[in-house]
Amino acid sequence: MRVRLVVERSEAGEISAMVWAVDDDDPRLLDSKQFHGDAAFSVWLAGIATRYGRGSITMDWTESLKADDRLAAVVKQFADPAV
Repeated sequence: MRVRLVVERSEAGEISAMVWAVDDDDPRLLDSKQFHGDAAFSVWLAGIATRYGRGSITMDWTESLKADDRLAAVVKQFADPAV
């Protein structure tokens, strides 16, 4: 199953992440979480990569994610690194 990962960091530093199924004509939300730090997000993302396969995860590389070097580095460990 191919999934799309949407990630952003709020001004307060909290990370929001959503995983969407994209195989169907009607994408559905599979998981949505909030994290207070990079470490907790990294552990969760490792689980997502294990469940769906690293090669099955595509990213929505927003400008804010591209500008967040720390968060982008975590994402690149587990998802499609193409920016």
